[in-house]
Amino acid sequence: MSRSPQRRRMIPSYLATRGLGTPTRNTVHSLMAVVATGLPLAPHHTPAQQQIVSLLTGGALTVSETAAYLRLQTGVCKVLISQLLDGGHLQVRVPAPHALLPDAGADRPSKELLEEVLSGLRALRQ
Repeated sequence: MSRSPQRRRMIPSYLATRGLGTPTRNTVHSLMAVVATGLPLAPHHTPAQQQIVSLLTGGALTVSETAAYLRLQTGVCKVLISQLLDGGHLQVRVPAPHALLPDAGADRPSKELLEEVLSGLRALRQ
């Protein structure tokens, strides 16, 4: 019996996470951005953890984006990322609020335009 090249082998979640079912931190959220610190991985890290660190070496991604790129379940990715955070291989990057960016007003609509839109919406409501 031959496998189709399109199908991938299914690996149980507990094997990818070494038996852990929940993240070691309850603060790992799907939209949290993480980035690799550059700390080298030890031989005991799983291939999935190595892929995560390799992917995040180029820049920050959210947990959901990381899971999608690696075709992992989000819950599995949260467990793996929490293990790597505990080991110092990843760190959390909090996105800067738009108002704090150096050129924050460059792509915002003018006050006049917003007032015109509000006026138009009020006219539709009547």
